[in-house]
Amino acid sequence: MVDGMRKPPTSFDVARLAGVSRSTVSRAFTDGGKISTDVRKKVHEAAEQLGYHVNYLARGLQTRHSNLVGIVASRLDTPIRAVQVKAIAQEIIGHGMRPMLLTAESADDVGPLLNSMFSYNVAGMLVTSDTPPSAIIEECNRLGVPVVLINRDPVIEGADRVQMDPEEAGRLAFEMLHACRVRRFAVLSPRTRTYTVSGRADAFADHCRREGMPVVRILAENQSYFGGRGAAAEIAATIDSFEGLFCATDLLAMGALDAARLDCGVAVPERLQIVGFDDIEQAGWGAYQLSTIRQDVVRQARIAVELMLARIEEPARPPMVRFQTLTKVFRHTTTGPVRP
Repeated sequence: MVDGMRKPPTSFDVARLAGVSRSTVSRAFTDGGKISTDVRKKVHEAAEQLGYHVNYLARGLQTRHSNLVGIVASRLDTPIRAVQVKAIAQEIIGHGMRPMLLTAESADDVGPLLNSMFSYNVAGMLVTSDTPPSAIIEECNRLGVPVVLINRDPVIEGADRVQMDPEEAGRLAFEMLHACRVRRFAVLSPRTRTYTVSGRADAFADHCRREGMPVVRILAENQSYFGGRGAAAEIAATIDSFEGLFCATDLLAMGALDAARLDCGVAVPERLQIVGFDDIEQAGWGAYQLSTIRQDVVRQARIAVELMLARIEEPARPPMVRFQTLTKVFRHTTTGPVRP
């Protein structure tokens, strides 16, 4: 052993100091382990004195399933995803389990990442990135590993889902602008299609057409602030065709709002009214005060973990879909709903 390096204490060292068996040490660090309060306290005090920490990964590899829960996510640089992952992790910890985060920035990443989690005997998986291949879902079902998809394309079967309804989102956005006397519409969405973001933009445009009202489609390079700001030229070129703009994400809306006010000289909300989607923290900042539609990501996380735990308890039940509530939020980028 290299001088100055001390071998990490083991459960045997804790057992020796506490004057108990090694199996008692194991029970002391296991939720629901049958052990008296006094003995548990003595073991924990010995562990703290020695600087001992349970190796949960090693423990999990010795059992059918560990208490690790995998989170597969993408776009962690966006506010909504950062809050979402934080809420999921806190909910998992609150149930005495431990989150393990893996990031997937493309659809091709998801399958290999989920596959790698099998090596850790995870108790379950929560997926917020692109929908995993159906073969992965089938393998999870075969191994008894619950998978919950959050706002993912329902074309993949065999997994529980917590879902924002794109049709409802598009309808609510139309209702918000229509209630503010908007009669000519536009929708801004990213060029690269995703199930929820593109889905609500499509639903909004469809709703406008069903109501017999014109709608302009504007495509951004991505769903970020810079995607919205980069659409300034097209907004300026088509501004005479619309008076209300639905942006498929708040970041797009904030970029479009700055593009309208700063780049195009368009007054908001006097000339152009804007509605976003997500209700991220920044939407309520003084410089934006963005009217938007809120999806409650904290409740979303709670539902997702509940579905995973229910699947652990009842693995043979049919897959469930839980829809989350969406809420209209009126701020200063709309004139406010007209009261009858």
